[in-house]
Amino acid sequence: MAQTRTITGRKRAAFRIIDAGTPIVSLLTRRPRRLGADEIPRTFLIVEPWGIGDVVLATPVMQAIRRNFPAARILLLSKEYGRTLLANSGLVDDVIVADLPWTAFTDKYSPNRYDIGALTGLLTRLRSERIDVSLDARRDFRSNLITYLGGARRRMGFDFGGASRLLTDALPSGEQNEHKVTDWLQLLEPLTGAPVEPYPPRLVSTDEERFAARKTLRAHGIRGDKPIVAVHAGASQVVRRWHSDRFASVVDTLAETSGAQLFMIRDPEGHSDTVRTRNNIPRLQLSLREMMAVIAESSVLLCSDSGPMHIAGALGTRVTALFGPQVRAWYGPRGESDRVVSVTEMPCRPCFDACIYASAICMEGITAAAVVEAVTGQLAEISRAD
Repeated sequence: MAQTRTITGRKRAAFRIIDAGTPIVSLLTRRPRRLGADEIPRTFLIVEPWGIGDVVLATPVMQAIRRNFPAARILLLSKEYGRTLLANSGLVDDVIVADLPWTAFTDKYSPNRYDIGALTGLLTRLRSERIDVSLDARRDFRSNLITYLGGARRRMGFDFGGASRLLTDALPSGEQNEHKVTDWLQLLEPLTGAPVEPYPPRLVSTDEERFAARKTLRAHGIRGDKPIVAVHAGASQVVRRWHSDRFASVVDTLAETSGAQLFMIRDPEGHSDTVRTRNNIPRLQLSLREMMAVIAESSVLLCSDSGPMHIAGALGTRVTALFGPQVRAWYGPRGESDRVVSVTEMPCRPCFDACIYASAICMEGITAAAVVEAVTGQLAEISRAD
């Protein structure tokens, strides 16, 4: 008589992983055919699966591709908000949405985030697109592996952490002292044969969206007869958030002394709701596209190092940004009128997920007085220009 074996839940999960992983193993044995030197690329893939600001900083290379390869199709690999951000911009032809597990701001190493079936589906989709060139400025072995397994025929990136084995064009990584925009544009140079014309980050907020934004602001008593200061206190990473009481002090001081009209933008993490001001400052709950439009209608955005900071720069709005753990030279705003408030000497900078100290001393060192001075300086520039 045959013996009956019980399949436990743990074994069943293991079998599912093996079944899902088989297609990936198959892809590993299929090396992509390299794009010939005389072939003109027809399909580009921009790999930027991280934050909102990261997608914004990739828009210059999209513009450069449009200029240098006008017949090419441009795809973006990003989270869902990549599609929302780039709507109406004409910068990409399609967005391949992927929430890669290691790009999460929290719980990125949780086993529950690693869905091998979803990864296999992503690789199958990439293969179906017949990608000629992939561009990845992240210096991340994992995303380089995605483009390799996805069949990109020419894979442009930086030689970092063993990436040269997966890339066809591995640029020297150097000291990583260039701005991220420069990194992106450098990746195109092997294809163009010359330095690429610099482009600033660019987003588009439509006339209809901006009309609706003005209507929303007027409903909260904010009109265009005075400078408008938008305040976004949030940041996706806790180490980038400034003290709520200091934000409140700055907002109150500006409301009482600057002559500007202020409003606050609520953030998904709820940090702005902890900024308790003594003045009645409007607090707006907005979608991503609505936030873009009200920022475009503002004179200045006061914010942490965050996605809205990059959105403002791409829409032509002045920025006062509070920089703590990240390096300004890599990710800072680049507008001539932009201001960055930070503690200059921090030997532990950069850091990303958690602070090695009891609290983020890089943010602790930013004073309310310094932030008020930066914003009032920008408002004075606006007044002189008028």
